[in-house]
Amino acid sequence: MSVPAKRSHDGGVDKSSKKTKKSNLWFNKSNTRQWSYRRVIERGDAGMFVTSNRGKEAKCVSEIIDLLYQDLEGQSLRVKTTNRGESSTSDADCTQQVEKEDDDIEAQIRKEIDDMKPNKSTKKDSNTFQAVKLDIPCLSFIKIDKTLDPVQIAHRLCIDASEDPAKKRSRWIQRITPVTLTQKVLGGGLEQLSREVLKPHFHSGGPSKKYAIRTSIRNNTEWTRDTVIPLVAKAVGPGHSVNLKSYDALILVDIIQQQQQQEEEEEEEEEEERRRNEWESKHSMIH
Repeated sequence: MSVPAKRSHDGGVDKSSKKTKKSNLWFNKSNTRQWSYRRVIERGDAGMFVTSNRGKEAKCVSEIIDLLYQDLEGQSLRVKTTNRGESSTSDADCTQQVEKEDDDIEAQIRKEIDDMKPNKSTKKDSNTFQAVKLDIPCLSFIKIDKTLDPVQIAHRLCIDASEDPAKKRSRWIQRITPVTLTQKVLGGGLEQLSREVLKPHFHSGGPSKKYAIRTSIRNNTEWTRDTVIPLVAKAVGPGHSVNLKSYDALILVDIIQQQQQQEEEEEEEEEEERRRNEWESKHSMIH
């Protein structure tokens, strides 16, 4: 009796093409959600840096995106529960309103059941959290939709982990860092970014705050903490004091040099030099 050959996992393709395919798509642990990635962080992105051991970046990304979707679903459920409770309390003394509310609840339940059916995901949902695969070992970036606050999300994840330390929710994640906004640091970009991000926290007319600045510089030799910290502190402005141990606000500044970004900057410099040489050559010919 012949035994059917075991089907190859690579679908008959050679190993090189298989490797390329796997590098272009990342999957979560259950292989039920798929997302694409970008190679660079773009200006204006908000999201979260996540670190892992070398070679475990993809598994780390799978874990953090699973946690982010769990947090998103949990927040949606809390909002729905709160709204139902408020509606039930406000309409308790009116029979007609109660009947109408029952109809609304039934319609809402039907909608929730429809949402739970498989293959119900939309393009918008798939782009809520987008992995950015960097060329820096041990570091990945998750772009988060701008309707969500990365700082609040990171805070909730940390609170949840601290409330039940015995419950292990991740294996590969080492550290998460929320990112409110990103900007190129050249040409005054760091100063502009600092003013925009810090304005709601330090220039909204509130009381004086104690703050600390913590920097992380990766793959970049042009910037040091001694040059970054004074620029950020200047954006904080007077009326607030530095306290490295007992602070009201911790300002995190991450600077990274992406390979593609570096190549683009080098191309811009070469183009600028070429134009300058052309202008000088033309100018000398005129005289």
